[in-house]
Order: sequence, then C-alpha cells, then structure tokens
Amino acid sequence: MKPIIASIDIGTDTTKFIVGEYYNNKINILASHTIKSKGIRKGLIVDPNLATNMIKDGMKVINSKLGINVKKVLVNIPSYNVNFMLVTGSLDIKNEDGLITTDDVNRVIKNSVYGKIPDEYELLTVVPIDFIIDGNKGNSKPVGKNGQKLEIKGIMVSVPKKSVYSVLNVMEEAGLDVVDIILSGMADYFEIKNDNIKNKVGAIINLGHDTTTVSVINHGKLMNTEVLQMGGINIEKDIAYVFGVSVFDARTLKEKFASSHKRFCQLNDVYEVKNTLGDFVKLNQLEVSEVVMSRLSEILELSRKQILLLTKHEINYLVITGGLTEIKSFKNLVYEIFDKNVIIYSVNTLGARDNKYVTALGMIKYFIDKMETRGRTYSMLSDIETSELTNPREKEKKDNAISKIFTNFIGNKEEK
Repeated sequence: MKPIIASIDIGTDTTKFIVGEYYNNKINILASHTIKSKGIRKGLIVDPNLATNMIKDGMKVINSKLGINVKKVLVNIPSYNVNFMLVTGSLDIKNEDGLITTDDVNRVIKNSVYGKIPDEYELLTVVPIDFIIDGNKGNSKPVGKNGQKLEIKGIMVSVPKKSVYSVLNVMEEAGLDVVDIILSGMADYFEIKNDNIKNKVGAIINLGHDTTTVSVINHGKLMNTEVLQMGGINIEKDIAYVFGVSVFDARTLKEKFASSHKRFCQLNDVYEVKNTLGDFVKLNQLEVSEVVMSRLSEILELSRKQILLLTKHEINYLVITGGLTEIKSFKNLVYEIFDKNVIIYSVNTLGARDNKYVTALGMIKYFIDKMETRGRTYSMLSDIETSELTNPREKEKKDNAISKIFTNFIGNKEEK
C-alpha cells in the first residue's frame, strides 16, 4: 500500500490540514482544508478549548472529503527558543552477519542524545549529518549495509516542554494521535528544496500573518531558526490606522487592492470603503500601497539582519515564501531590497496551490525522508482503511451488508 500521511499546520490566522499519498517520490493531495484559527496567538496555544474545537471542526471536513476518519497526524510547533546541539554516538553491531537494521539506527540516535537534553526542554528530533560505518563516512542511509560499528554525527533539536505538551494535549482532546512534531522552519525547507540548493548554505524567510520565521540551512540541515514578531497583521493594522477603516477592510485592501511597490501602482484605481465613522471614503492605489510597501520593507530588512545574526557562513541562496508573497508586485520589492538571485517560492502541488500550504506540505516530505533514513515506511491509515479510501465501492458493499444484517435482525424481532 502507498503511504498516506496527514499533517496539521497550526497558524495564528489559519490552520491548514492536508492528507497526501506518497507515490513515485511525489505527494498526491487527497484532501486539503483551511480553517480560521481559534485559541492561537503568535503560533502558540493560549486557549486549549477553542483550539481543540477548531481542530475537531477542521478534521470533520477532511474526514468528510475522504469518507474515512483520520486518527493519526503530524503537527508543527513554532521555532521559539529552539536549542541546537551537535551530538555524536556509537554502537557495536551485534548481528552475526553485521547487517545494520532499523533498530540499530534508532539505538545509535538514542545513544547520541543520552544525558544531553537541557532541563525544561524536550527532544524534538536528531537531524543526522552523517552515519559512519567502521570509520567510513558518507552513509546517509545505513540500514541494510554491513559493518561492525555504527556511529552518528548529528544535530539534536530540543524545544521547551510547554510548547510540546500544549500541542499534544489539544490533539489528544481532539481525538488525534500525534505521530511526529515538526519545526515549522524545518518543514519549510523540505517543501522548497531541490538539487540546486541541497548542498549549499542558505536561508528561508516565511512571511506569515502574525510572525515571520527565518531559518538557516546548511547542506540540507536546519542549523538555526528564529521567529520575528511581525507579519501581515502589522500591515493590516497600519492600513486601518492611517485610513481609519476596520482591520477586516484593511485586510481586503492589502490582499485585493494594494501593490507591494508604489512604482507599480495604477494611479487611477480607486477603492471605496466605509471608515470607522460610517462615512464612505475613496482610496487610490498609490496611497494604500505606500503604507504596505513601508511595513513590508521593514519586515524584509529585519529578516535580512536576522540571517546575519543566525550564521557567520556566506549565504548562497535565499528563499522567500508565505502568504505575503501573494501581494501584487511582491517580487519587485524583493529584488530592490535583496537582488534577483532571491527565489520567491510558490506552491505548485495540485490540490494545494497556495503558499499558505508550504509548511503543511513540507511536514509530510520531512517525515517521509525521516522514515527513509531509518529504513522504514509508515502510513497513518491501516491497509483496510487505505483500501476503503482508494476503493470506495468496497466500503459501500460492507456498509450495505451491515445494513442488511441490521434490517434482518430488526425484522426478525418484529415478527416475534
């Protein structure tokens, strides 16, 4: 059976749900859904009850689209106060034939972090840099190879316990089992990565609604990440303040009317909106775009400075993604602040063609890569559930059979 993976990207503004089938090195989207976030602030859970009900509502839509109930998911947490540590570990292979197994890989990973997790922190994952077999380096996937000694060099990623348990508690209350928790910055890289950047040092800027996540990647490994407390909401508040309109109308102006760069405005374009005093006002595209451009430039400049704080390495590539990249003429502003070597990434996966799905898609790809490194395949649905999903007629036959049995049972009781 083809592995089927579900992910939930918890965001401050919206929460994204995706169920994908992994086949032939590609993700085929089976269901996707976006719901307005509740109980979330700055990516953190502040009201567990609201967050739980929101997750339940989102999963109802996903389950309705699929025709089955998904119970296992991947979930993300924001990159606040993440701790990165270089770790090593070793293990003697005890198999008579010296064949390295999945259990051996898991054990050497555990050995590498034993006694090294900081107090008040929880281990999130170990990102392998290299597996060394009998002193020979360059083994990215050691399962199935022969050797007497297995070593690992990797990066231990740990996060505050409160960040982890708040998410786990909400998911449990929503009736879901969490298979893995993934950093947003790590997921972003796995969505945008390609052969041109996987062996280079680079950075990713994800422009979100409440926050902006800046991540530094070294040869495909997340080395450092930080969350800036600025995003699309700041632009909306600026528009609302300057023109005296509601934040709701400000969002519409940002997304549907404004340009990221004032040089690319239509001077005759006018948008009529009611202000907070109840009067209708006419705004031209230039004046709205000047407000948008000012704040967006500030966010991009702060992101550039944050990259310099996160690493001393020379950056070979820069990828910018996230919801704010959808604003008109965004690339023109980016090219002015940075240069034309910047990649503005757009999701092009059928069924999820929107940059808001970057992290949710990346979570699935990261998890699949993680399982392959450990020599495993994993699906969040059983073989029976997968068969029902891919062959809905089989499920209908079973349901009809059960219905007939139930009808006959009732009928027999009435006859008596």
